[in-house]
Amino acid sequence: MSAATKETLAEINAKHFDKVSPGDWQQWVRDLHGQVVEFLISPEFPAWLGLPSQGTCRMLDYACGDGVISKGLKRHCSSVVGVDVSGSMLDKYRKTAADLGCSTDEMVGVRGDLLADNVQPTDPPLPEEMLHNFDLVVISMALHHFENPERALQRLAMRLKVDGVLMVIDWTPLDLSTPAQCRYEEELRERGESLEPDGFTEADMKGLFKQAGCGEVRWKLAEQLSPVPVAGAKGQLFWARAQKLA
Repeated sequence: MSAATKETLAEINAKHFDKVSPGDWQQWVRDLHGQVVEFLISPEFPAWLGLPSQGTCRMLDYACGDGVISKGLKRHCSSVVGVDVSGSMLDKYRKTAADLGCSTDEMVGVRGDLLADNVQPTDPPLPEEMLHNFDLVVISMALHHFENPERALQRLAMRLKVDGVLMVIDWTPLDLSTPAQCRYEEELRERGESLEPDGFTEADMKGLFKQAGCGEVRWKLAEQLSPVPVAGAKGQLFWARAQKLA
């Protein structure tokens, strides 16, 4: 994919999310955010994530949106950098940081595309050292939007220090592999419909992480499916993490 194509895709995403005004999230999106964060703030999460150090880590929240992930993980991190292509989303992100009482040293949001072939300075510009050597890089509900998820994770992993953690939150295919999916399949069958698999399997993520130079993969599925009214369907969330090997 050419640099021009990537820029166009980024611009399309930016225009879409720039139209979403503060407070305009539909209820199903708010419920989805709540389901994502529920695990992040659970007692089991720190051990599952396996950060080398808790409370002092530096985090990159890529495709950060309004800061749902940064807010959920801020207690584990001394500083967070949120990056997004949407100025409107970043306005919300900065409000989230202000509501948390965070200074820009603790939580800062900038506009940029770190996946481009020719990465341009962020807006506002950050020194290069602030955009590398992270302990934790997170991308939530965005990987499925990218035409080349392999390259996306490779480039995000480049931002990690060795032993740093790369975490992905996204959809897994509905393939009748869990009880919740089986119950949903019964609902669809009663309506004369069928499952349409889409997303990343555990095997997919292991392969993507490996290509990005990461190992020690951990995988967790949401226990319940999430309604996605815009698709007229339900989806199942996953959380996956891996550690940069070298």
